Amino acid sequence: MAPPRTLPEAAACGRLRGAVSFALDSTWPAVQSIPFEAVYCVTSRRNDSLGARGRWQIFAALCTISFGVALAFAAFGAWLVLPYSALEMVVLFLAFRWIGRHATDWERLSVQGDRVIVEREHAGVLTRNEFNRCWTRLESERGEFGRAPRLALCSAGERVPFGDDLSAAERETVTKDLRRALAAR
Repeated sequence: MAPPRTLPEAAACGRLRGAVSFALDSTWPAVQSIPFEAVYCVTSRRNDSLGARGRWQIFAALCTISFGVALAFAAFGAWLVLPYSALEMVVLFLAFRWIGRHATDWERLSVQGDRVIVEREHAGVLTRNEFNRCWTRLESERGEFGRAPRLALCSAGERVPFGDDLSAAERETVTKDLRRALAAR
């Protein structure tokens, strides 16, 4: 049987649970970060089935085909096809660039102890919102025609949407599990 641990040793081992910290002596810091076990955690990512390399290979193939057809028409005297083909490729380039910029977007929602943490990376910008678990509620906005309902966490006048990249079935599962995790206080 192990001897009983002092408060600093218990906190360092993760055996002390709760948001309590004490300053026992000058060697132990006054503010101690005590680890919590995650009660609930869900991560949402976009499906990037092609990857960056595959996306640009398809773009190159489409450019080759489009300019090849445009050059064939220009050879027969329909030279106005070339500028339209170039315009088409510029628009396609912008679309592929937008898709590439958002391909690595993700969201993570975790309920840890008395905190609800929403982390999100959208177009390379990382944001983090933290709420008090007791004051946080989950709302489901009605979906517009053809769109699934949107989830949002609300607390202290702040509203953070979550789960835009989830399917309808995944969104229902997350809603049930998250409501259960928020209610278990």
